[in-house]
Amino acid sequence: MPQDLLVLSLGLLAMFTLTLWDLLQDNEAGLWAKGEHSHGPIMLSMALWLLVTRWREHTAPPGTPPRQGWCWPAFAAGCLFYVAGRALGIIYFEVFAFIPMMIGVVLLAGGTPLLNRLKFPLFFLLFMVPIPGFLLDPISQFIKLHISIAVTNVLWAMGYPITHTGVVINIGQYQLLVADACAGMRTLFMLEAMGIFYLNVARHSSLLRNITLGLLILPISFTANMIRVIFLALLTYHFGDEVGQGFLHGFAGAVLFLVALVLIVSIDGLMRWTASRLPSSTR
Repeated sequence: MPQDLLVLSLGLLAMFTLTLWDLLQDNEAGLWAKGEHSHGPIMLSMALWLLVTRWREHTAPPGTPPRQGWCWPAFAAGCLFYVAGRALGIIYFEVFAFIPMMIGVVLLAGGTPLLNRLKFPLFFLLFMVPIPGFLLDPISQFIKLHISIAVTNVLWAMGYPITHTGVVINIGQYQLLVADACAGMRTLFMLEAMGIFYLNVARHSSLLRNITLGLLILPISFTANMIRVIFLALLTYHFGDEVGQGFLHGFAGAVLFLVALVLIVSIDGLMRWTASRLPSSTR
């Protein structure tokens, strides 16, 4: 069995080395080289780090060997997606195929006990799979429109000469397009992934607290995106297009994730403080 595992792991590595190479190229298949899907390598790295960490923590239970029967159907499903994706040029299938393949490796190595231990890292791999445009674009447009409305309302209340037409914001003599990279589904998707990752790493024992914080990640992500667009709009209005679209435009992306992380940790801390003040019977 260890020999089977080694051979399959080497085969899996060879197959997905080709896929990773394609994802990073500057062509139609190179989705990870495009802004809309550039979070993919980050999600893959986070999932693999957690997978290795949790695997090292696993101790095989004594007694009967673990059940491994589902490993071969998992490999078969992965091969089906991989071959279909490779033959038809559907990169989404190729990337997704990595997940059932990894499930097969885990089952072959440690059976269902190891799979239960690693179920979250394997689930988190879904966040690396690019979202097809026909699903991504309508949701992104909806988010960008409502962020444009919120930013316009906030800055208008602060006395700035600002209007919007769809996702185009007019502030003073300048126009800003609320693009996918600024406030689209990609950033919301990545922030949601980071929030779920934080919940798992924090390992809270309270199910209610986990569910509440998980639901709050969506408005937190929206708020962080809105703060980023406000920051860019004010930069452009006070210092011009060159400043608003220069280094500080990229820096605003780092600010976005920092704001989101601070909000998540702060709300988690507030919930922890509130729970500590409640009687144990009501927690």
